[in-house]
Amino acid sequence: MLSIDDRLNAIIRELIGNGITLAQAVEAFEGKYIVAAMTASKGNVTQASRKLGVHRNTLHNKLRTQTMLNGFAESVRPVRRRISHKRVSAPATRPSKSTRTSR
Repeated sequence: MLSIDDRLNAIIRELIGNGITLAQAVEAFEGKYIVAAMTASKGNVTQASRKLGVHRNTLHNKLRTQTMLNGFAESVRPVRRRISHKRVSAPATRPSKSTRTSR
């Protein structure tokens, strides 16, 4: 069985030979790694972030922004819609002069 270094070297030679840039290779690897962690944790972002050794917010951001993960992010958790939290209340009323008691 080949060591991980031998396997990585073979993959790197193949990528370079096919004209893949470092940025493309990193994005592809990171995407595959995140998908594997998300699959292993059954879509639980907190568990996957622990397996990956990153903060869950970092993983959420990667799921939202990485091109390779766009389809996967949508399948994990639907986009939340914000509901307005503005309170609607009746205008404050002042007691009229006729209802005031005089001393």
